[in-house]
Amino acid sequence: MPALIECRDAGTWDAFVSAVSDSTPLQAWGWGVLKATTGWSVRRFLWTAGAGLPVGAISVLRRALPGGLALHYAPRGPVLNGRPQEWPALFAALQTALKDDGGIVLKVDPAWTAAEDRAIMAQLGGRLSRRAIQHQATWVVDISGGDAALLRMKESTRRNIRAGERQGISVEASDSDAAMDVFYDVLRASADRRHFVIRPLSYYRALLRAFAERGQVAVYLARHQGELVAGAVMLVFGTTLTYLYGGTRLDGDLKPGYLLHWRAIQDAQLRGCIRYDMWGVPLDPTPEHPGYGYYIFKTRFNGELIRYIGLYDLPIRQPLAAALRLGERFIRAGQPEFV
Repeated sequence: MPALIECRDAGTWDAFVSAVSDSTPLQAWGWGVLKATTGWSVRRFLWTAGAGLPVGAISVLRRALPGGLALHYAPRGPVLNGRPQEWPALFAALQTALKDDGGIVLKVDPAWTAAEDRAIMAQLGGRLSRRAIQHQATWVVDISGGDAALLRMKESTRRNIRAGERQGISVEASDSDAAMDVFYDVLRASADRRHFVIRPLSYYRALLRAFAERGQVAVYLARHQGELVAGAVMLVFGTTLTYLYGGTRLDGDLKPGYLLHWRAIQDAQLRGCIRYDMWGVPLDPTPEHPGYGYYIFKTRFNGELIRYIGLYDLPIRQPLAAALRLGERFIRAGQPEFV
């Protein structure tokens, strides 16, 4: 008989979640640790088969609301190893646990892509949220095969990598607070130049601590003649390298991002990674979209555009869930991100 079991062991949790086909760092143990520093609490549940072995998992964040009520969100959850048909039974068990926890609605945006997955959400009373929390599309690159991964990239990308080497650009990786502080300077410069919102330095330091404990994070810094020209924050989770944040300084004809990303790929390959998730891209990329520039950069590594099914609101307490959905536009007004 399948059962829902709360997991309190980081090793057990990451061993399962990192190995499934729909694995994501947003369901990693470290992501819950990070969010616990920003006003959320976290509970992690394994969905086990008759033999007690996990077949699914969901890490659920909780934000307290007045009157003992709460809002719950599972970033990129649940993870079910390619078996979304398990979700109705898992959700039925989870619904009871969350209701006892004051839950009104559970927001989920799993790494699922099929029309059948949307039908499962609708079957459970789920409705597409008016505003996404995570990116709804990503760019994924096959990095298997060592140097063969480089040959699969566009010629212009290989040329820019070689140019970076000839220009003497150096790339270093670290999980130190000092590296994150240096990276934050270049991230802030990029944000000012491109007009996007970033979090305070304390958030990025907390992310580093949450994932460094299990060796899952690295800050990459690229320098030219001693000057910082680019930086990125990368996660390794299971067999996937994930590009979370990045920034560059304008410096003439230098294109340091290409060499930086290639060095990160090479390091990830040594750790057994075969997939590079370059993170968010526009859902429907057009030249008019403000994210079109970084979309073009990511496509130059070749790969595949993955579109997710979106963010769904699943009711825990039906009348209150409807009221919360109605008022959500006011609750979240002016916030660049939900979580």
